[in-house]
Amino acid sequence: MGTSVSYLEMLLVLLFMESLMLGYTRADAGASCIKSEKDALLNFKKRLIDPSNRLMSWVGEDCCSWKGVFCSNRTGHVIKLDLRNTVLEADTDFSLGGEINRSLLDLTNLYYLDLSMNEFWDTKIPDFLGSLKMLKYLNLSSAAFVGNIPHHLGNLSTLEYLDLSHNGLLVDSLHFVTTLSSLKHLDLSWLDLSKAGNWLQSINMLPSLLELHLSSCELDFIPQFLKVNFTSLAVLDFNQNYFGSTFPRWIFNISNNIRHLALSDNGFQGSLPREMGNCNLLEFLDLSCNALEGKIPETLSNLCNLHDFNLELNKFSGNIYGPFDNASGCIARSLKNLNLQHNSFRCTLPDNWEKFKYLEYLDLSFNSFWGPFPASIGRLSSLKELYLEYNYLNGSIPETIGQLKQLQFLKISNNSLNGNVPNSLGELSNLEFLEMSKNSLDGIISELHFSKLSGLVKFFMDGNSLVFDVDPTWVPPFQLLEISLSSCKLGPMFPLWLKTQKNLEFLYLSNTSISDTIPDWFESISGNLLSLDLSNNAITGQLPRLAKLRTSSNDLPGSGSRSIHLSSNKFEGPLTYIPDVAALDISNNFLSGHIPRITGNMMSQMKTFILSNNHLNGSIPASVCEMDSLVLLDLSDNRLSGRLPHCWHKLKDLLELDVSNNSLSGHIPISLAFLTRLSSLHLGHNNLQGMIPASLKKLTRLLTLDLSGNAFVGVIPPWVGAKLSSLRILDIHSNMFSGEIPMQLCRLASLRILNLANNKMNGTIPACFANFTTMIARKGESEDNRVLDPDDTLWEHYEHVSAIVKGIELEYTSTVPFLFSIDLSDNDFSGEIPMQLASLTKVQNLNLSGNNLKGHIPLEIGNLKSLESLDLSRNELSGSIPPSISDLNFLSYLNLSLNHLSGRIPEGNQLQTLDDKSIYIGNDGLCGSPLRSCEEEQPQRPEHVEKKAVKKSEMLWFYCGLGVGFMAGFVGVCSTLYFKDSWRHAYFRLIENIYNKLWVIVVISKNQLQRKLRGDEHGGQM
Repeated sequence: MGTSVSYLEMLLVLLFMESLMLGYTRADAGASCIKSEKDALLNFKKRLIDPSNRLMSWVGEDCCSWKGVFCSNRTGHVIKLDLRNTVLEADTDFSLGGEINRSLLDLTNLYYLDLSMNEFWDTKIPDFLGSLKMLKYLNLSSAAFVGNIPHHLGNLSTLEYLDLSHNGLLVDSLHFVTTLSSLKHLDLSWLDLSKAGNWLQSINMLPSLLELHLSSCELDFIPQFLKVNFTSLAVLDFNQNYFGSTFPRWIFNISNNIRHLALSDNGFQGSLPREMGNCNLLEFLDLSCNALEGKIPETLSNLCNLHDFNLELNKFSGNIYGPFDNASGCIARSLKNLNLQHNSFRCTLPDNWEKFKYLEYLDLSFNSFWGPFPASIGRLSSLKELYLEYNYLNGSIPETIGQLKQLQFLKISNNSLNGNVPNSLGELSNLEFLEMSKNSLDGIISELHFSKLSGLVKFFMDGNSLVFDVDPTWVPPFQLLEISLSSCKLGPMFPLWLKTQKNLEFLYLSNTSISDTIPDWFESISGNLLSLDLSNNAITGQLPRLAKLRTSSNDLPGSGSRSIHLSSNKFEGPLTYIPDVAALDISNNFLSGHIPRITGNMMSQMKTFILSNNHLNGSIPASVCEMDSLVLLDLSDNRLSGRLPHCWHKLKDLLELDVSNNSLSGHIPISLAFLTRLSSLHLGHNNLQGMIPASLKKLTRLLTLDLSGNAFVGVIPPWVGAKLSSLRILDIHSNMFSGEIPMQLCRLASLRILNLANNKMNGTIPACFANFTTMIARKGESEDNRVLDPDDTLWEHYEHVSAIVKGIELEYTSTVPFLFSIDLSDNDFSGEIPMQLASLTKVQNLNLSGNNLKGHIPLEIGNLKSLESLDLSRNELSGSIPPSISDLNFLSYLNLSLNHLSGRIPEGNQLQTLDDKSIYIGNDGLCGSPLRSCEEEQPQRPEHVEKKAVKKSEMLWFYCGLGVGFMAGFVGVCSTLYFKDSWRHAYFRLIENIYNKLWVIVVISKNQLQRKLRGDEHGGQM
């Protein structure tokens, strides 16, 4: 906007020159204003609201001495009224308000009226302003006017400057401007012109127009062809509309005077016209935030006066050499600001920076530049800001970086730079902001790197392998506000040079190899500390003492409360008070003792409270509920016992509650139902009991419900599926739930993880599980789940769940959004596996083991393209293994053991790598690799087949006759014995004699055996 302002100043100079010719005066001229005009001004003042008494000087007879009033020193008439509010302070209202009185019409010679930056709330622009025939300058911008723009303003035929921007005005037509033939400056920015048809045709009637500002006017159409009449235009500002069309070429044929062109954020598409090079007087060009693509036209090399060039956030590609490397061009020699960030340039950085000797601002970030950091960049002697982050630059940072003596901002993070940081960096005496994070830099950082950096306030080197080796007594020349050195090596001692940094607001020293205790002096520098991260070190001792937060110079939201991250260290002892803390993470330490009962009262600002994985014991105090701003509470993996408190109704904003892996007992308190914003509830692995209370149906925003590893009983309530429709994780494994799966569970279309394992449930697996549509890959979507769903960006990164996958219990944390799993193992489910499960193409883990499932494995099992783990063991499944199972390309774990499967084991693809015999053990009918080979049957000739068929037919009749004969004989013998007494008596005597003979033989044999054994014993003794 620099050029725009310069042309505004030029216009004001013209008006000032004109006023000199007319002649005007203030108090020092000794002139007295005309009485009728004084009265008009006083009447005007009466209708104004002046809370700060800005018009207190409007007393006495000489109105020409009043503030904001200017008179002609020749005629004494009031010719200028300037009441613009130039003081903007939050604690004092300097704005004028009220009503604009018609008495201004008595100022018949008024040619300048400025009421901008005031607050005329709910006031319309009065129609009578159109009767101020002498008016040349009218500025009503940012004054909270409402209603329609009065068309009477079209009567101001001498008007040269009109600014109505930043108001709540309605515009249905711009026809009124067509009669403003003298207009040079028109600003209607931030007015809604969407209903103003033919807006451009109306403006095209203004041949004297020098500046046109129509930014953020809700315009959605611009003609592609136009015969331009406003040929004097020097400034054109169409920023932040949405034309969504190709670039209108007539814009670059407006005139030879165009100097300032602002066309950002308009949705322009296609390539950049070569005609842009015709605007050889262009000084300012902003085409950012569009959808322009292709290469930058080489014709831009003709823009010899261009000093501001902004093409950020487009889709330009290729390289940037074209316009800047043109031997006959001159664009590079005039540029002061070059912004090409967020495009797709793919080339090395140019090595001819000597052409850019006036360049002050260079932003090439968020592109695909590769290759080395050019040493020639040191020739940019005027450079103040350099942004090269998020590219693919490699190699080392050149020593010539120290030649940029004017440099104030340097950002080269997120590249592939390596090697040492040059000592010449310490020569940049004007440097204020240094960021070289997330590269592959290594080597030593010493005092030389900071020798002259006295103005440095923000310092980021995190994500490198740098080693800080400074003298313990070193006193840095700077006073930093922000430090981020995470993943650098600062330890083992706590950095002593931090003791000198009295203004620190942000300190990030995560994973910096510190194994020291936090020194006592740290409290004295912590008064401004808004964010502290010392996580992932080996810091010992008790928690640090921090000073109460002083008033900060930082204007960020949340100023006045702090965020403290101390996780994954070796802190021990009790949980102590930290003042003014809103986010506190002390997880993965060795804290012990009880949670203090005063915690809630003393840390009432707390929003995030994470104490997981410590050694805390005792009960959860009810005072925790005094943190009424709490959003996340994580007390998991401790030794807490007792019952859950009954005060949860106080935490209206709670989103995440995790008390899993403790020894809590009792029932789920009803007060949890008041947490209506809760999205994640983890109560798993405690000693909780009873049934799931019906009151939890009010938690309609739940995404995660984890009740696993407790002693809950009863059935799964149908309302879990009917009311908790947003659930993504339902984990109730290892309890004592019974009964069937309620059909309402199939309404959970967003479900990703279902774990009902190790309960006492029965019934069949519902076919309506196919309604879990989130587990089904959408058309055109990759089925391997490697791409995160856009909706999952809202899923908090600290969500976690345990699941038995590939036979091992695994804990999923940051990868939870990528997991799709169904586990129904170790229950008493019966029936067949529904074929509809094969439609869940995103499922990676399917475990149905340890049930009473029968029938065949679904033939469509191969449709589960994402499946990595399949366990159907310990069931009653029969039949053959479907050949489609070999289509599971990601399958790395398979267990079909202890069923009744038979036939040949399929071969091919991923299945060939699963050669463990235990996969198929307990299925005697299976054959093929890795089990025994299947016997191949010899092919038979047709006659053999026929003979065999005949033989089998004869054998069938033989056995049938044999059976009939046996039955006839058996019935005949039994009938004779029944009806003839002599035969029956003879039969029983025969049986008795046989029995007696057998008995005598047994007794004799027994006696002989005993005598032999006794003889052997005597022989052994001798």
